Amino acid sequence: MPSLGDRVAALAKFVSGLTIITARLIADYEHLPRPKDKSHKVAELIRRSPTYLHLVATQKLRRLTRRPAEPKTLTGTNVLNTLNRDGIAGLRLSAEQLAQVRDLLAPHYRTLEARLAKKTPDQRHFDETRLWLDKDIFPGIYTYFNQLASELGVIDAASAYCQRPVAVAHVVPQINDPSDKFWANHFGDIGVADSPCDYCHIDATYNLLKFIIYVSEVGPDNGPFTYVRGTHRASRKFWDGLIRRANDYAGLSWTKPQNRRLFNALPKFLQRKAAFGVDLPAGNEYADAILENEWRITSDQGDAVLFDPFGIHRGGMVRQGRRLVVTMMLTEPT
Repeated sequence: MPSLGDRVAALAKFVSGLTIITARLIADYEHLPRPKDKSHKVAELIRRSPTYLHLVATQKLRRLTRRPAEPKTLTGTNVLNTLNRDGIAGLRLSAEQLAQVRDLLAPHYRTLEARLAKKTPDQRHFDETRLWLDKDIFPGIYTYFNQLASELGVIDAASAYCQRPVAVAHVVPQINDPSDKFWANHFGDIGVADSPCDYCHIDATYNLLKFIIYVSEVGPDNGPFTYVRGTHRASRKFWDGLIRRANDYAGLSWTKPQNRRLFNALPKFLQRKAAFGVDLPAGNEYADAILENEWRITSDQGDAVLFDPFGIHRGGMVRQGRRLVVTMMLTEPT
């Protein structure tokens, strides 16, 4: 049974997470330009507040006045139809397109590899496997990926799906290999095996789509992206989503012993997670349903996916070799 101290500490952390996620939701944080200096993040947000306030106001207005629209191309229509039905659409790039993506991102993967080499796997966090590319520093990369996404029907379909004009707003190369420790051995301290649904989650984001391209060949053991088709249509209760995201931002959904203890100390109606897969034991009816309906996308099925991150998904759990991908957000152009 949780102690009174744990109950108070858990509620305090939950309130802090709820405050963060509410502020992010009000400000449309995911749809704004990312702060360049993360070591002085708050100071930069204050300095650029007039720009951010203007963007927030125009984005809110655009959402309020949005209207359903049909794609302008047949390719976009086909992608949209699949996206509406499944929450995800697989795409095939030509050999020339894949080669250009690899050449364009090669120096950034070298930068990322050098950064990863400075830390042991035990010290490495998930965000350190990714490298965000600043649009102001690398405008050519954003121009290229917006052009590529247009050719594939992604921009057309995503704009119709989101009911407003969208573009590639973030470009994030990522490297994963078997040395990554953040997705395994969560309950080794109590001798409980990891869930077969480990890392299944929905994103703590709103009103956007994501676009992933495989830069390396990805097979069954190289951490393929997986998605439970149709789960993007699950009931979207406002408070349920807010509670799940608040726990994630407060660290209450983490699996270290202290975090587990505090999560257990929350009132039952607050014990919800966006990153829930780790808590589903093998043989659980929900775990079985996810595993039976999970689509594992390997390179022989497609080179890229466009998906609604509200659906249940996971990826990057590499058992052999390594996986190079580039992830992009599709939201308002800025």
